[in-house]
Amino acid sequence: MILRLDTDAWPWRWLEASGIDQTLDIELEASSSAPSAARVALERFKGLIPDRRLFHLQLVVSELVTNSVVHGPGGPIHVSVDVAPYGRVRGEVSDDGDGKIAIREINDPREGGHGLRIVDSIVDRWGVYDGSTHVWFELV
Repeated sequence: MILRLDTDAWPWRWLEASGIDQTLDIELEASSSAPSAARVALERFKGLIPDRRLFHLQLVVSELVTNSVVHGPGGPIHVSVDVAPYGRVRGEVSDDGDGKIAIREINDPREGGHGLRIVDSIVDRWGVYDGSTHVWFELV
């Protein structure tokens, strides 16, 4: 089933969703509202996964989308999330960038740079496809 939502009220549109609400693929504009729009879109998994896991999923995706907005090339941000049986979650965030993604050394906590540390502390596994800023993660 393909769903499309084109409205000025939301900076995102549905690209595709399975009929049983276990898959989400959205494209976000690289704007300050993108992290919030991603969190709202992930609400579709409420009731399919425990509330704590949904909170963690929203936090991880929000951090990765924020990184794309701040450090990416400024084009569309793609978010894909699959919820498998028993609540295993696999997601990807990409922005078509070609930079390097790494956890930074933080000298002054007020300067930021905590996003990937947060992601690393929450997910079970994560990584980056070679030569890209295409990040994948798993919550098992």
